[in-house]
Amino acid sequence: MRTESAFWKSSTRGSSLVFLVGVFLIFVPMAVVGDVSSLGSESVSLLLINVLVTGVFAVAYAATGFALRRQFWKAVVPLVAFEVLVMNLAGRWFPQAPRPIFMDARGIARLHDRLNWDALGIVVAIVGGYICFVAVTVTQAKRYFRVRAEIDLAMEIHRVLVPAIDKRLGEYEFCGLSSPSGDVGGDLIDLAGPEESWVAYLADVSGHGVAPGVVMGMVKSAARMLLSSGEGSGQLLARLNGVLYPLKKPEMFATFCFVARDGEGLRVGLAGHPAILHYSARTAQVSQLECENLPLAILPDAAFTVSEVRAEPGDIFALYSDGMLETENAAGEEFGSPHLIEELQKYAKEPLAKICQAIQDCVTRHGKQVDDQSLLLIRKV
Repeated sequence: MRTESAFWKSSTRGSSLVFLVGVFLIFVPMAVVGDVSSLGSESVSLLLINVLVTGVFAVAYAATGFALRRQFWKAVVPLVAFEVLVMNLAGRWFPQAPRPIFMDARGIARLHDRLNWDALGIVVAIVGGYICFVAVTVTQAKRYFRVRAEIDLAMEIHRVLVPAIDKRLGEYEFCGLSSPSGDVGGDLIDLAGPEESWVAYLADVSGHGVAPGVVMGMVKSAARMLLSSGEGSGQLLARLNGVLYPLKKPEMFATFCFVARDGEGLRVGLAGHPAILHYSARTAQVSQLECENLPLAILPDAAFTVSEVRAEPGDIFALYSDGMLETENAAGEEFGSPHLIEELQKYAKEPLAKICQAIQDCVTRHGKQVDDQSLLLIRKV
């Protein structure tokens, strides 16, 4: 999940503290340079105050920038005004000594010592700041590579759980693909069961990233287990709802749709999912199959209805996720179901793999992918 304070939330307190110390030390030389430019005429008290004010306000600017991001100016403007006020008051309370026009050997020696101390302070501050930044970078890099390894593992599991589908069972052929918007997605396409009683389904878990991916894995495991029990597809939605409801965060849910072979006919079911498209080879028209059901895992006990549908040779059923429909172009216009229906009609006579690719290419041309996109086609041959 992306948050405005992601840096602070993902970093340990130690790393954040070391980073801010580095910021303090890197900006300290600015105050010391002021003493150099005045040839050491600043009092020690004024020099220390300038060092503290410069470093502390630099830390405040950094913290404000990370915390507020694009709204940082709301805090930076008053911070700048306050810093100027403090510096002016310090200059009045601890005025600089007048610069001598002529200096004897003793004065030159004192000036030489003062400038040497200034130079040493600048070097120490810069080196200290550099060490702090390197330490934070190394620490964060180690954390990143650990997280990256875990994400790579999750990606591999996702590829195993959601492979592309290209299969034929009896007089039906299937083709599908799922494209996550990030490293791990929450979409799922699957085909389970033997030739006489298969179920092809598509699930879309709310959200993005690893958490929906974990729930997606639970959906597949539960669906496969329920279907292997011999109950059939009639109670699939209700049983999945009962399994998933106690296993996910309260705000999460999953939409679901399926087409299942039931004897000589087909059974379709949807749970909060976009309508299944049914292309009729006889009429060359596309109808939308809908069921007024809630998404899965919204309520602990929910009733779900399913419908019967007949298929003729050449008919196609299209299951898809809303990530395809909601893809926007530069003008903010969504791809929408009319475009999807148009593409399905245009390529309906082509092999399923070509239809899948054509629809995917059309969505890609329409706009940038910001959500998981999945498509599963079923044709009676």
